[in-house]
Amino acid sequence: MTLLVGCDFVPQHTTKGSVDFPYGPETFQIHLLSRLESSPEGQVPGAIVCVEFDDRDGQATRATGLLEINLTIPDQASLERAFDLNNLKINESVWNRTTRMYQVNIPFDPILAHAPEGGVPIKVTWTSIDGKPIMERGILRALNLK
Repeated sequence: MTLLVGCDFVPQHTTKGSVDFPYGPETFQIHLLSRLESSPEGQVPGAIVCVEFDDRDGQATRATGLLEINLTIPDQASLERAFDLNNLKINESVWNRTTRMYQVNIPFDPILAHAPEGGVPIKVTWTSIDGKPIMERGILRALNLK
């Protein structure tokens, strides 16, 4: 089970030049499908981070901008990934059509081998094309694959 702690959002309208795009993403959340995966032996082979963007009507939508994911394990270096969603190939590669979310698969990294039982703190930052960053924090917990 994944426990995530949310934060208050400041709605953002996507604007480029003098054009306001009313159905661009305004908020995002680290979705409850996000998790560390663990084998029956308790090893952590990787993580899956699902990020859902919502428009002003609360509907899931795609996004542009920079998506940054940071996993921090106590007494270890942090694990960071960044995705330029302005690049259409990158955007398409992390978009999951079924869940209507961005799904980032992080394969095993030695840092994840030291994940504590209580989970791993995660920080996701999205910087819109307007250059306005918003952040969400939470805890990724292991899902036993037995």
